[in-house]
Amino acid sequence: MQTMQPARPASPFVEPWKASPRTTLITALVIGVIVVISAASFVVQRLWFTPDSVVSGYFAALADRDAQQAQTYGGADVPAGLISSDKYVPPSKVTIDKIDGKSDDRTAKVSFLIGDNKLSGEVKLQRKSELTWGLFRGWELTGDRPAIDITTTAPVAVQVNGQTVNAEEGDASRHLEVFPGRYVVGLADNPLIESDPVTIDAGFGDSTAELTPRIKADAKAEVDAQVKAYLKGCLTAATKPDSKCPFSINYDVTRPAWRIDKYPAMELRLADDGNVVAESTTDGQATLTGLGYGGTPVNEPSSFTLAGTVTVEQGAIKFTPQS
Repeated sequence: MQTMQPARPASPFVEPWKASPRTTLITALVIGVIVVISAASFVVQRLWFTPDSVVSGYFAALADRDAQQAQTYGGADVPAGLISSDKYVPPSKVTIDKIDGKSDDRTAKVSFLIGDNKLSGEVKLQRKSELTWGLFRGWELTGDRPAIDITTTAPVAVQVNGQTVNAEEGDASRHLEVFPGRYVVGLADNPLIESDPVTIDAGFGDSTAELTPRIKADAKAEVDAQVKAYLKGCLTAATKPDSKCPFSINYDVTRPAWRIDKYPAMELRLADDGNVVAESTTDGQATLTGLGYGGTPVNEPSSFTLAGTVTVEQGAIKFTPQS
């Protein structure tokens, strides 16, 4: 006869849970994955999402003349054509000397070469408020970019590295924020006006480019030729009573004829409003011949002056006499 063992009395305490070997393995794998992801995130944050990496990436984009990429590191918009031009010289041999600051603001002390010119200064950075890929908080450039203040003695069209820079109406000055690098500031192509270009190495803060427009020498020769052609046309036009030529008939003359004895010397002047004015500096001389009252021969010399404006129309110089 089999003897039954008495039942084991229930424990008043909760028995400890014992994981199965399978559960233990899965748990270890999950913990391992978490540790690896955490370590990888830490490495990525430390290597690619740091103030140093932003500064390095920014100047690398400038070296590639990639304005769109450089813009992603923060700061004001800059026209891409300024650094895609062959006149642009990007910074080289960039050195991050030191990064100061705590919390969400940093200041990078940076030095680099533009050509043979060494510049040193500070670049401000701030931690981004949004996360990248939902995991990492990166950095971005803040503060003002270097800028070029352009002034001219008259309101004329200005270009920087071949790109037109517009001014406010009635204002001859311009303020242009740029990426670090070398820029050539000059006047837009114009057959009438020129100026010596100014080279600016923009690194930190504001630089000034002063342009002094002047009339081109060959423009003066073209205007002189047009003035002579205009006055020759007046030899016929001035025989009519409604002539607007600088010399004219103010009494009755039969068979009137004009001849020019001396052409006026002309001077071109760039006015404060940007217009080019042509004015005579010496009088011209013309003589009227014909028959006056009662058939009396007329041989009357007269002096005259001439003024007008000079413009560019469809790429050509045009002299317009003052009416």
